[in-house]
Amino acid sequence: MKFELLVGKRALGSAHARDYTTWAESLLYEDIESENVAILASIGLERDPDSEEVELYFQRSLTDLDLLLPPDEDALQVYAADLCEQIVSGDLDPEIGADTLAGFYSRSDYEAIYSIWDDLSEDLWMVSNQDGCIFNTGLTKENASGYIKNVASQFIFLLQANLPEDFLHLSACPECGYIGKHELEVIDMPWMPEQLFRLIYKRGQTQRVICPRCKRPFPNNMSDYEGRKQYLGSRC
Repeated sequence: MKFELLVGKRALGSAHARDYTTWAESLLYEDIESENVAILASIGLERDPDSEEVELYFQRSLTDLDLLLPPDEDALQVYAADLCEQIVSGDLDPEIGADTLAGFYSRSDYEAIYSIWDDLSEDLWMVSNQDGCIFNTGLTKENASGYIKNVASQFIFLLQANLPEDFLHLSACPECGYIGKHELEVIDMPWMPEQLFRLIYKRGQTQRVICPRCKRPFPNNMSDYEGRKQYLGSRC
């Protein structure tokens, strides 16, 4: 157990006592001399390690080793990248990995980049239990594992890329190649003034997203693997 992965699981809230004791055991194999590390490793021999005792000796071990816990944001990013690498290499079942990564969104206080996995998780449920999905073009029950691997490979790059702050609000038109902010088109009696429509029907007019350049309806957005693929391809 590498320190970076341990603190990543800790930041995610999924680190168990065995993760800490396994980390301590790995340090002993590296001939690290620390009584607190040795005690932490020995706790792993217990059938039901006490979490408070584990935390106590973990903190003491950090002091012995002059280690500092990184900010949760950094720890989560390293852990997310590692999970994606495991998915791509085949060391981690894609659906298990996707389910774990979906938890990063709420745990990171809803950092936008992790919404990609939250959206994919919803789509995976939908293709398994209903027809079609919402966010990811081309995802099916049959190709789910390969699709997740593609998203994981792409996500590794996204974590390292210098993305604009409004990245997830951009659209990518597969027809004309436009990438940028979308426009809205009124499709519910567009000839009628908005205020008059609201007065008569007690609601706003129905609108749909369109490409500003070619007016194609519903261009891909950055919640969609295909939209992100087009965006990244345009930057290469």
